[in-house]
Amino acid sequence: MVTEMSTGNLKENLKFLMKKQKLAVLATCHEHEPHTNLVAFVTSDDLKYVFFVTQMSTRKYSYLTASRKASIMIDNRSNNESDFRNAMAVNISGSVDEVEKTNEIKSLYLKKHPYLLDFLQSPSSAIMRIEVKRYVVASRFQNVVEIGMS
Repeated sequence: MVTEMSTGNLKENLKFLMKKQKLAVLATCHEHEPHTNLVAFVTSDDLKYVFFVTQMSTRKYSYLTASRKASIMIDNRSNNESDFRNAMAVNISGSVDEVEKTNEIKSLYLKKHPYLLDFLQSPSSAIMRIEVKRYVVASRFQNVVEIGMS
């Protein structure tokens, strides 16, 4: 569990969290109504992009392609009292685009989620990429740090 959030190791803690966690909560909005989904995600090594796969027939896909904005939350909570001291949560916001299923992106995604091969290769699925505008990292329940990526 990530417990230290000094400036010197913040990006390393982020990278560790992004590699360790498999699921995130994606938030979209449509006609001023919020909508959330769980997504299996992966980040680029430089933390500038977050990738996930979705079916093109979903609300999630239509909301993302209409607004091109999203927020995603990734955390390491264990639902124990110790989370108030030790949990780390990251809110990522940015702009969303559907991207081509290149070998590089597929390889990155499948390295973390090999069990989703059929889902990824389905002609009815799309790879979505969030270009990260900012990370807001909360740790120790009240310690909040913002990292701009632009």
